[in-house]
Amino acid sequence: MPNTNRPYVLIAGAGIGGLAAAASLLARGIDCDVYEQAAELKEVGAGLWLSINGARVMFGLGLEPQVRAATLEAEERAVRLWDTGQKWTLYKRGSSPRAHAPLVMLRAQLHAILIDEVNRLKPGVIRLNKRCTGFAQEGEKVRLDFADGTTATGDVMIGADGLHSKVREKAFGETPGRFTNALAWRGLVPMERLGGHHRTAATATTWVGPTAHVTVYPARWQTTDLMTFSGQVERSDWRLESWSEKGSVAECVNDFKGWHPDVVEIIENTESLHKWGLFVRDPLPRWSVGRVSLLGDACHSMVPYLGQGVNMAIEDACVIARCLEKYNDPAEALLKYQDARLDRTTRIAAGSADMQRTFHHPALGDPKTAAGYAESQWNPGKARARYDWIYDYDATQVPV
Repeated sequence: MPNTNRPYVLIAGAGIGGLAAAASLLARGIDCDVYEQAAELKEVGAGLWLSINGARVMFGLGLEPQVRAATLEAEERAVRLWDTGQKWTLYKRGSSPRAHAPLVMLRAQLHAILIDEVNRLKPGVIRLNKRCTGFAQEGEKVRLDFADGTTATGDVMIGADGLHSKVREKAFGETPGRFTNALAWRGLVPMERLGGHHRTAATATTWVGPTAHVTVYPARWQTTDLMTFSGQVERSDWRLESWSEKGSVAECVNDFKGWHPDVVEIIENTESLHKWGLFVRDPLPRWSVGRVSLLGDACHSMVPYLGQGVNMAIEDACVIARCLEKYNDPAEALLKYQDARLDRTTRIAAGSADMQRTFHHPALGDPKTAAGYAESQWNPGKARARYDWIYDYDATQVPV
């Protein structure tokens, strides 16, 4: 049962970050409720990878069996040239204790694991059809306002309401996104549609080119083996920041004209392609005001080039719960959370944006320079310097 001496927490948003926060709080005896604007719980998107820094939090919640059952552990991580397919292996699973092979899965699977866990810890914790429109702080209480005219009152409020966060807007004003002149594609391919060589090894591969890159890796939905497809291409004619906009196979194939046949084959067999414009936002100098703070995309949205968006939200969830457990004053706890997380997430968001210039480079378009450039960027030493500091972080132990 929740410790009644601890704060009662309102969470706006039942995405992966909001649910991870609820699970982390409830596991520590801190009562909470989650308010979600949608009429039903479903996670959009295709695949994701849960890197070891995010997995540590999930495992710490006792969810390792569920995560392992839903994921495939990539046998290797590789980079390939967009046209020739020349390959560089960054690491292989089991090759060293620092290989850090990601656990690859579908967003819907991770979402479902967290839904089941928070409902196990507190049945009925998720309230649907509750679109947040704002909040007010009244003494030692926070009031969350909803579009249907109702309110909820708690001791602390966490805005986990995503890119277009109403909590962020109310607390800090509008933070418009800047278009990166890049369009993202995503989709899933039933593995049975692809040639046999796609199924020989569970490899997470990033194909790099002069103006675009593609990441593919296997996943499994129940008994169906799938290939996830995510492609980013430099285009300035699509500026809609929406995950639900559908695109056509023909348009996507045209964006990757001249690419290796393996990439084209995956695109041509992809089901339900979606596209969205990629935007970045200036980092906030602070996330917390009084008894209200932000989490995940609401405070540090990032382009997906380091694969860390969902992992940062999961880390946030763990750290904010640890701070609310440790400090008696909720406002102090939220400042400690902010101090523990702001520099790391800002650095990762900046590094993610910088990777666009690394993945998309003119040298990759010239056969004379392509291999040399790839070798300079993805040799083992460079890969360790780029990624190990991300993966070595442990949100369950970092000082708060």
